[in-house]
Amino acid sequence: MLVIDQSRNNGTADLSVGDSLRVQLSENPTTGYRWHLQSDGAPALRLVEDSMESPGSRPGAAGTRYWMFTAVAAGSVALRIELRRSWQPESIGTFEVKVDVKAR
Repeated sequence: MLVIDQSRNNGTADLSVGDSLRVQLSENPTTGYRWHLQSDGAPALRLVEDSMESPGSRPGAAGTRYWMFTAVAAGSVALRIELRRSWQPESIGTFEVKVDVKAR
């Protein structure tokens, strides 16, 4: 499984069909700002999980948002994720990565 985080923003990732990709980004939902998946990498990638994990049990604590993808077809696709409030159209940040999926 390939794990990428904010340090890979605007970068690339190489996978083979059948491989897994995990994207993890810091998030603090109590501020109202959450990461929203804008481009899910279809048809080369399939989203299999979207979850939030907070360390510890402190209310309002920041955590990490995770997306798990499986490479299902060869091709080049882009993942785009925006940090914004759901009720506001403009984002305050973006995360993008180009994913190249090769056939086995």
